[in-house]
Amino acid sequence: MLFTVVAEHTAEDCPGGLVRPDKDFFAKVVEHVERSGVTLTEVYTDAPGHVFSLVVDANDNEALNSALEPFRLVGKVKVHPVLKFSEATAWTKKMGIMR
Repeated sequence: MLFTVVAEHTAEDCPGGLVRPDKDFFAKVVEHVERSGVTLTEVYTDAPGHVFSLVVDANDNEALNSALEPFRLVGKVKVHPVLKFSEATAWTKKMGIMR
């Protein structure tokens, strides 16, 4: 199942900042994702805004939570289940909502 994830943190908690630097942050993210079995499709970052946007594919909640743990340790995380637009279009046609 596909999810979009928005992970935000403050400047004070920024793993790339001066207050609480964590030079291993990205390595921890990769380790957690690989260990969890979640597929990380892409990560985008708004560095000045302290926001990460991720697209992930996860089969279960436990794997998803494990993969996202590094982000939870520095800020807040919002997870949204999503469909590819082509899948959503097919579903709406099947349900009779759209043509």
